[in-house]
Amino acid sequence: MKIRIQGNSIRYRLKEPEVRRFSETGLIEETMQLGGGAALRFRLELGPGAEVSVEHRVNTVTVRVPQALGQEWTGTERVGFDAEVGLDADARLKVLVEKDWACLDGSEEENIGSYPNPMTEC
Repeated sequence: MKIRIQGNSIRYRLKEPEVRRFSETGLIEETMQLGGGAALRFRLELGPGAEVSVEHRVNTVTVRVPQALGQEWTGTERVGFDAEVGLDADARLKVLVEKDWACLDGSEEENIGSYPNPMTEC
C-alpha cells in the first residue's frame, strides 16, 4: 500500500493483490519501522456504519470503510472513493483510497501488481 500525506489529507493506493486481500479479509496494514521498537501503522479496514471514518490510536491511523462501499470498490471497475471526515469542531481530514495504476515511466519492479494504466491502451 502506498501512502501519501499532505496537509490534512491522506491517500492510500493499493495494488491489485492488496485489493484482493482487502476484499477477502477486510484489512490491509502498512507498517513503517522507526527504530528502537517504535513504528507507525496505517490501516484500511472494513467497518460498520454508513460513512468512512478515521481513528488514531497508539501510533496507528485506521481508515474504516463501510462494508457496502468496500465491496463495491473491490468488486467493480471503480477506481477509488473519497470522503471528508470531521475530526472535531475545527478539523477535517480528506481521505482518498484508490487502486494503484502502473506508472508509465516506472520500472517493471515498481509496477508489479499494479492495475494496467488506461493511458497505455489504444
